[in-house]
Amino acid sequence: MVGRSAAHVGAALGAAAAIALAGCAVAHPASKTTGSVGTMVSSTQRAKQRAVADADAILASFAAPPGASKLAAAPTVDKGALKTAIQISGTPDLIDKADWWLAPGKPLQVLAWEAKHVSPRYSAEGTASVSGPVGSGPIWSDMFSLPDITGVLDSRELVVEVVQDGAKTAIRVDAQVTWQPAVPASKKVPAAAKAVTISMGLGANQGGKKPPKPVTITDPAKVGELRALINRLPPSPPGMFSCPAGFGDDLVLTFRARPGGPALAVATDRLSGCPAVDLVIGGKSQPSLSGASGPQILKIAGLPWKIPTL
Repeated sequence: MVGRSAAHVGAALGAAAAIALAGCAVAHPASKTTGSVGTMVSSTQRAKQRAVADADAILASFAAPPGASKLAAAPTVDKGALKTAIQISGTPDLIDKADWWLAPGKPLQVLAWEAKHVSPRYSAEGTASVSGPVGSGPIWSDMFSLPDITGVLDSRELVVEVVQDGAKTAIRVDAQVTWQPAVPASKKVPAAAKAVTISMGLGANQGGKKPPKPVTITDPAKVGELRALINRLPPSPPGMFSCPAGFGDDLVLTFRARPGGPALAVATDRLSGCPAVDLVIGGKSQPSLSGASGPQILKIAGLPWKIPTL
């Protein structure tokens, strides 16, 4: 499956899937944070409102094929196979809006036409096919995405599903947008962190190489930038992911109020497997975050280290 924004896919149909983007699966739990103060609640509400507006805009951007007619509800073809989306996020922070159409032509012809007429603002994220309910035909789909909006929207996707309906093609169009709930200050690297020690861990695939010695940084600008980098990472989306092999290579950032002081926060950036950051604040583990960039961390810190090759 594709990275981050489109990687939270769960098969809505119980049949065996022939997903074109398969791989080893990793599940992440859904994360829901409720604000304890008005400002945080308001921030979450604004993000949800933005998600609703973007879902409406995505649905409106669908280019109906020539001769297509809009349906008032899901068609009954193939035992109602298009009543449910072929893929859906497992997070509760999701807006999913759908329309249905009936168009001339065969399913793959309709999908091919859509791929050519989708707005250039979208990026193609993959093609999938699944078996429909027992006794029904296959369902094909194409997925397209818009860029995430940092700190507001985790993903913005247009999903087009097609199935044969007599001499025509039935179409389900989904606009799926997930928003990022506000994160309380207690779950962020605190502003009191004035020093950060960076260390590198080398996994089993590095042939016994020695990692570089840890380095402690006290430059206020660099520490602040590293703290901000971790604090603006969104929670890892829930669902099933296709991941490369993970060998335990990582960068560990230990934030302290002063060099040698107790750890205020520890962020572990995984350098292999699915990109993610494991975060500990005040000794308590937090939900994992969508991965930071190892090279970006090293660039901010001014370290000449090389990211381990897999």
